Amino acid sequence: MQIQKKMEDIVFTTVNLFGQEMPVSDPIVMASAAGWYVGAVCKDPDCGGMVVPYDRYTEYCGTPEEAEKLLEVC
Repeated sequence: MQIQKKMEDIVFTTVNLFGQEMPVSDPIVMASAAGWYVGAVCKDPDCGGMVVPYDRYTEYCGTPEEAEKLLEVC
């Protein structure tokens, strides 16, 4: 996972997920082996608060610039 934002600049909001509180990020541009996309990360309490992918909100893009354009409308 690659993130187009500095970790210290990511804003997290606590959500209740199946009875467990979990900090989830605002939408950000991210990349996986399949391409760039807009998604979110979370601080997984089961992994000691490690930041892991949470959800993908858009289709995959070929470049981070294409994903940035999608972020503007999310």
